[in-house]
Amino acid sequence: MTRKVITISPDHGVRHAARLMLDHRLSGLPVCDDDGNLVGMLSEGDLLRRSELGSAAMRASNGKSPRQNPETYIKGHSWRVGDVMTPGAVTVDADASVDHIAALMYARSIKRVPVVHEGRIVGIVSRRDILEVIVTARPDRPATGDEAMKRAVLARLSSDLGIDQGDIEVRAEGGVVALSGSVESGVTRLAARVAAEAVCGAGCVRNELRVVNGVDCETPGSAR
Repeated sequence: MTRKVITISPDHGVRHAARLMLDHRLSGLPVCDDDGNLVGMLSEGDLLRRSELGSAAMRASNGKSPRQNPETYIKGHSWRVGDVMTPGAVTVDADASVDHIAALMYARSIKRVPVVHEGRIVGIVSRRDILEVIVTARPDRPATGDEAMKRAVLARLSSDLGIDQGDIEVRAEGGVVALSGSVESGVTRLAARVAAEAVCGAGCVRNELRVVNGVDCETPGSAR
């Protein structure tokens, strides 16, 4: 989470907001009132319907001209941030987990989530923060020993993909795991390899599964 959050007032100008976003390389700004309460978000998307960009940009959201839609006219012509921003905001508490925030971003198609405490913004989590978590996360410790790897792969296939242990044969020899049997789709075949690699490491899986119906989703050069 970024604790030093750049905010803007609903009474500030749109051009000032755009300059802040450019100068600080931000894709959005929290909008706070005089008491510090979060009242909305101004994003790059909100500025894509500006009159400065031409009439086509103003019609892009609903296909109507500003004369036909007063809301489009306001979004495109008002100089006030409060008129152009998206009112309200999707927020999380300070104790929200990373997986919850990531799921929220995905479900709402948003790039940042303000963190609030008692109505006041105390930080903001961006997609960049989520990427940093991925980069710094410690990978699962690979299982060691052929029998241990076999049991771990079977358990992972069951827990993560719901595949019964009798549906896929797993063999382990010399640190290499082989998957054999039949699955219903290429996606399932690919997912099985991914699950097995999560246990024993990339490049240590021979995917010999056959696809009963559908197309194999393995990309050229993938482990087989």
